[in-house]
Amino acid sequence: MMKEANKKSQGQTGGGSGGQSGASSSPAPSSSEDTPGKAMMGVTRAVAVLRLIGAAPEPGLRSRDISEALDMHKTSTSRMLSTLIGLGVVDRDRNRCYRISDDFRASFGTPLTTTRLRQAARPALGMLSERLEDVAFLSVPNGLDSLCVSRNIGSYPIQALSLNVGGRRPLGVGAGSLALLAWEQEGERNRLIEMQRGRLGKYRVDVEDIAVAVEQARADGYTDLPSFVVQGMTGMGMPVRDPSGVVVGALSVAAISERLGGSRRDLAVSALQEAAAMVEEQLAAGAGRPVDQNDNDGRDGEAV
Repeated sequence: MMKEANKKSQGQTGGGSGGQSGASSSPAPSSSEDTPGKAMMGVTRAVAVLRLIGAAPEPGLRSRDISEALDMHKTSTSRMLSTLIGLGVVDRDRNRCYRISDDFRASFGTPLTTTRLRQAARPALGMLSERLEDVAFLSVPNGLDSLCVSRNIGSYPIQALSLNVGGRRPLGVGAGSLALLAWEQEGERNRLIEMQRGRLGKYRVDVEDIAVAVEQARADGYTDLPSFVVQGMTGMGMPVRDPSGVVVGALSVAAISERLGGSRRDLAVSALQEAAAMVEEQLAAGAGRPVDQNDNDGRDGEAV
């Protein structure tokens, strides 16, 4: 009996030892220790993805581009992007391109994306070109320049097509460009005007002309530039503000000068005011989401 009991005792001890050995090979303790490290790795990857997408030009990046750029497995990339979409940080358009969401940008006070602004402005541009029968433009600030991002051509036989989508002008040169400049904060406005020195050689204006035009525009509430950029051509413009009141774009129309004088000048002012209000209302309502990159934004027949 004693021998049998000893055997049982030794067997239990051996079994316990074996159980401890099995427990020592379990990854549980090390897994617990690694959890913070894994969480930090996930955060690091998420930030890397956001940096990459945020720096990409529109319309954004596809999952494959992100996976290759960051050397991430496609499954991990897909899972990360799905999580970011669920958090409202990233949007995906119909072409499966990922971009930082407008809501996330807005939470940091960053400007609206050009795509969202174009979409919000589309009905207004259509109204302008239809009512005035002349060409209408949407421009946005871009460094020391204005950048034309959308254009609608009217039905009048002679169109003032001096600016294509993708075309740039120094701030203050042109009706839309002047509207972007005129309603900047005073200190910034003066700085931008001064920085145009040396950049206006191919235009018919200098910084003093721009400064005078800015003051006149602020007094009138719109820009009116007969023969300012091109002889015999007039441009008129109006700023567009985001919901916080910041000027994010400008609407403008252009025509041969006799078409924007007299009663038609008043008509143009009224139409521009209505168009700007339309865009601002669309922006306040969150227009432009989700983004449809298949739309050509009214650019048929344009040279870009």
